[in-house]
Amino acid sequence: MGVTGSRENSAKKPVVLIVGGGYGGVKCAQLLDKNGQFFVVLIDRKSYFLNNVATLRACVEPNCARRIMIPYDRLLTHGCVVQAEVISISSNGVMVHGYDQPIHFNYLIIATGSSYAFPGKIAEVQRAQAISHYSSMREQIAQAHRILVIGGGSVGVELCGEVATDFPGKEITLVHSGSTLLQPNVFNEKLYTNLQRQLEKLNVKILLNERIKLINVASTQSSVNYIYGEKTFLTENKKQSITADLTFICTGAPVNNKSLMKSDLAEKIDPQNGRLRVNGYLQVEGCTNIFAIGDISNKENQMAYYAEIQAEYVASLIRLIEGKKSYPKEYQASQYPVMFVTVGRNGGTGQLPIKSGLVVGNMLVKLIKSKDMFISRTISTMNYKAQSLDESSPNHSSTYSDKLTSLKECMELTEEDAEHLLVGLPEKQVELGQDFV
Repeated sequence: MGVTGSRENSAKKPVVLIVGGGYGGVKCAQLLDKNGQFFVVLIDRKSYFLNNVATLRACVEPNCARRIMIPYDRLLTHGCVVQAEVISISSNGVMVHGYDQPIHFNYLIIATGSSYAFPGKIAEVQRAQAISHYSSMREQIAQAHRILVIGGGSVGVELCGEVATDFPGKEITLVHSGSTLLQPNVFNEKLYTNLQRQLEKLNVKILLNERIKLINVASTQSSVNYIYGEKTFLTENKKQSITADLTFICTGAPVNNKSLMKSDLAEKIDPQNGRLRVNGYLQVEGCTNIFAIGDISNKENQMAYYAEIQAEYVASLIRLIEGKKSYPKEYQASQYPVMFVTVGRNGGTGQLPIKSGLVVGNMLVKLIKSKDMFISRTISTMNYKAQSLDESSPNHSSTYSDKLTSLKECMELTEEDAEHLLVGLPEKQVELGQDFV
């Protein structure tokens, strides 16, 4: 592990430390790095940004995986990305695995996100190995005749849609504990019926108000959430027997909060949902220079859409605070639910975040999401082109001494400590229930 895309901090700029390189973290890092006012340090355990909106497409489409895992090395112009595993986050600094001193900051943005076992997300640190996992998953789906998906939330629904579209003829069963797909009584009734109708048109068998008790199989605490090989399950209510060659467990997306649990920020965590309590300015309660955005914040639902909007607000606010200007209006959380769920690359349905809860059909959802899954936009955001994803970054040509200088100055490190970070920190094996950040 190590550092990419760094530049010197000769002006002793305020250090903005961002923990978590997901949608919100990347958005905030780019906005604050843009004009060089701050020295931005983004920390993530992976060597690449994962466009997890498209991970289920990568399970069925050849060569898709390499296009949804974009290296961080072209992300920042003035700051740097540190590839390291975060051990603890406190008001006094951030500790990372393999380095015994806290990394200090002027501003801290906690954007640790949430974990979801493979294939919804992936814990693999290195890009090449992660791509290989998705290639193997596609082969397993291709070989399976009977596929069972347990959990009818957005991940379960979209997985069924991807498999049924690209592998027609598979016997696919979706089991969900709710009376409708997704979360009942949250969205317009038309959205639920649209989703169910589109899946059933693709010959997906849907069992609502049913559960399957999982004994001695993969759990939401594992880094993988599927079972390969023939296995027979029994539903709890109607006692239906279901035999599958490949079973996906699409339940639960715990927030990444373990790095907060043993610090002074632990008391800021809402015990009801494990997320940090924030005020109207997205500042962690009782803190003026520590912010929480995305899934780890209790401000809005867990969704990349909200994470990026919150990132824009926080980046703007930090500039105002640093310039000793008046605070803006408080962040306005969305009053109305929004959802865009794909059913393969040609289908899907969605609900707009307006009072009427207008439901849109597959044509608009295809245009917005289903067709490309934000892949092209994300590649561009990370300052890459699709054809250059496997090429070395131009940043690698910058001299070792420039990177060393930037680390020494922005983190107030000795030359020996800066060299230690620059050469690379040791990787840490994923543990049971571990955060993916």
